[in-house]
Amino acid sequence: MKNESPKQTDQRSNPGGQILHLPQRSPALSVLICFALGILLDAWLNLQTAVWILSAGTALICWLLTYRAHWRRVATLMLLVGVVSLGALRYHEYWYCRSPDHVTRLLPSATNQQVTKRIVRLTGKISSKPEVRELSEDELLNPDQPQRRIQFTLACRNLLIKESEIPVAGKVRVFITENRIPSKPGLSRKLAAGDLIDICGELKRCAKPDNPEDYDFSIYYRKQKIDAILSVKIPAAVRQIQKTTDYSWNRLRASVHDWFKTLIVEHTSESSQPVALALLLGERTELSPKVRLEFSQSGLIHFLAISGLHIGFFSVFVWSICHILNLPRTVTVTLLILAILFYLSIIEIRPPILRAASFCVLVTLGLVNWRTITTLNLVCLSALIILLINPTDLFDVGTQLSFLAVASILWTVNQDFYKNLYQQTWIPLRWRLKANDPLLQTPLQRIGFQYFRLLYSLFLVTFFIWIATAPLVLYHFHLLAPVGLIVNTLLFPFLFLILLLGYLLMFVGSLLPFTAGIFGYCFDQSLQLLLWIVEWTSSLPWSHFELPASALWWILVYYALLLLSILSVFWKHQWGSLISVNKLRLLLLPVWILTGLLVPLVIPQEPSLRCTFIAVNHGVSILIEAPGGETILYDAGSMSPVEQTYSKIKNTLLSRGIRRVDFLLISHADRDHFNSAAELITNGYVRELAFPHSFLTRSQRGTIELCDTALEFHVPVQLIGKGDHFRLGAETNIEVLHPEYGDRYQDDNPSSLTLRINYGGRQILLTGDLEGAGLNKLLSEPSTDSVDVLLSPHHGSRTANTHDLSEWANPAYVIVSGGQQQTIPDLKKTFSKSTQIYSTRQHGAIVCEVDQAGHLMVKPFRGDAHGFEKTEP
Repeated sequence: MKNESPKQTDQRSNPGGQILHLPQRSPALSVLICFALGILLDAWLNLQTAVWILSAGTALICWLLTYRAHWRRVATLMLLVGVVSLGALRYHEYWYCRSPDHVTRLLPSATNQQVTKRIVRLTGKISSKPEVRELSEDELLNPDQPQRRIQFTLACRNLLIKESEIPVAGKVRVFITENRIPSKPGLSRKLAAGDLIDICGELKRCAKPDNPEDYDFSIYYRKQKIDAILSVKIPAAVRQIQKTTDYSWNRLRASVHDWFKTLIVEHTSESSQPVALALLLGERTELSPKVRLEFSQSGLIHFLAISGLHIGFFSVFVWSICHILNLPRTVTVTLLILAILFYLSIIEIRPPILRAASFCVLVTLGLVNWRTITTLNLVCLSALIILLINPTDLFDVGTQLSFLAVASILWTVNQDFYKNLYQQTWIPLRWRLKANDPLLQTPLQRIGFQYFRLLYSLFLVTFFIWIATAPLVLYHFHLLAPVGLIVNTLLFPFLFLILLLGYLLMFVGSLLPFTAGIFGYCFDQSLQLLLWIVEWTSSLPWSHFELPASALWWILVYYALLLLSILSVFWKHQWGSLISVNKLRLLLLPVWILTGLLVPLVIPQEPSLRCTFIAVNHGVSILIEAPGGETILYDAGSMSPVEQTYSKIKNTLLSRGIRRVDFLLISHADRDHFNSAAELITNGYVRELAFPHSFLTRSQRGTIELCDTALEFHVPVQLIGKGDHFRLGAETNIEVLHPEYGDRYQDDNPSSLTLRINYGGRQILLTGDLEGAGLNKLLSEPSTDSVDVLLSPHHGSRTANTHDLSEWANPAYVIVSGGQQQTIPDLKKTFSKSTQIYSTRQHGAIVCEVDQAGHLMVKPFRGDAHGFEKTEP
């Protein structure tokens, strides 16, 4: 029997004569899936290292036996089982295994709530470039003394105890606070990556989230194998033992980085410098929260982070220069790989950068011998490299978004509606005929067809990337920006122009200094225009939506249906005549999206009063939700930066499905009670603002500005005082107990707005920072029933929490917003033994819920093993 070519075989299997193109083999995809499955298994099961070693060894032996027996399918299965075991083993070693002399052994037990930190003196090498951030006014204890914070990663070597040195291992994140004195050089100028230092400070565990919606920095640092924080309050506690040599790799890398940074700063304006540094060098520390927010709301936040877009264009940039110089292919490939490695050495390497760089290097190496690797295999190999280096990147949202975007691009460019635009039936026949015959086109029409083709291609790629990534963005960032579909489509060529000008400034401008001024001016003007476009698009109505995160089960089913919709394309030759199958495939996602919107509406909710004491560090913010859906926010501030406080409050509101509160009540004119109020009003989270008359009579900064903001955004403002009532539905009553309209005090705290909330026979008393004469005036009033929940006045201070207050209120629960480590032990001496005391500092956010029958539940976010306290009416 004669051998038949593959083409003849395909034609025999298809009598109609149509050649079927079978999918290309992608062995790297199978390996990647199995390796990722192993990571997931160990993250879920957390089995011992020996189990995975035994599993991998057994699979390897079985593979050898079955391969020698020519049981190919069984051998392949055993090989994949071995890959699963190796993935689990790699993750377990990275996430769980620590050496016996690891620095975390110095920390107190995690169950010890009283002692959470320890003073230590360590020696180690700085393993990351020191970053400097100027503290905002909200973070300064003394506004007249500006401060900065320096942070870097320290690879520990020794623990110093008196004259002895005990070896320790592991990495800690160091935070140093120093006064900013213009006449003296800061500590940041003396330290550099690679320096050996002696440092003394407070060693503590990485902070856990305080609210259910907060970002977990402890996991973020642990993914970098950082398990502890070293806080240094005095710069003199840092001593440089040995400075890295001028010819060391770290010093050379920092010098080159600083050279390019100086070049960029010299040729860009002050407003565009942070964006320029983020685009070209990956430095995002100088980006203001306002700029970050505007780029997010306009759908262009991906442009600020160096990713595949930047690395890909950089590779094209270098390749084009080599092509212009007519260099041999081998020389071009060598220069391109060296250029990519050089660029990686001067920027911060993250998974999207590593994925793009490995992709470009693999493609380039294939060009040496004119070999090509399928794009899918290249992407999978890149993903394997990333997971081998850091297996926790599988759970990193940046990595997930990056590979979802790449997968969307690969799928889109292989579809018929993308490749054959002018054969689509929705285009008028006359246009199709002209587009497919250049002889029928005028020069202007030819340009028009090409430009339309470009916009169409960009829109399709952008649209399917948005479809693939939008649910994940909503889940993690509570944001949908549909305007990004239009902005990315129209601005894509302009974004490439900006990158081109930036690279010309960096590399050509550094070699030919006389060209730096020209490239720098064009680059700066382009960035100015981009910033204006971003600011304008982010302010457009309906350009973006801040929404509650979807449930995790809904997200998982969404991606399962998305995968099913894509995979069905590969079987269309079997179902080609079944039009209903294609329609069903197109309806899967819309129906599921509609289901996700309707499910929360049809699930019945039991009416209850809910008070959430949001953990905002040292400050107060309490969300009151009435059974009928009415909402009040009592205070909105803390000593943290405005954007951090605003983020905590915003995420709490969105998690409860609240897009706007009916009232924002400000207790008094201290910044730690209203510093994020203006931000909430600006972003449309407040319908009406109210505060006591004394709020305007104080000299605290920000009070008049808050009223101006409310006026600008058409938010009504009213003054309230003793005797006023807020009726939230038929059963919830909020009464103002203090201050009276004519009260005048020397300080802010005695005039704090005090509210009594009544529902279901229960009372909740909110006191702000009430103390001194104001507290005495409240206690002079006759007490009614015992208070069920009391907000501890002035964050649990001794002067405000007196025995008289304990006797007058007789609270069942006392909740401290903020507080110190000794606050709860001190309050236990003041209040009765039956009083339960919670602190947002120790327990995180605290929820008090009263149902219709009057049952009270107090549920701290963390801290108590039993989960919540419940009392009968």
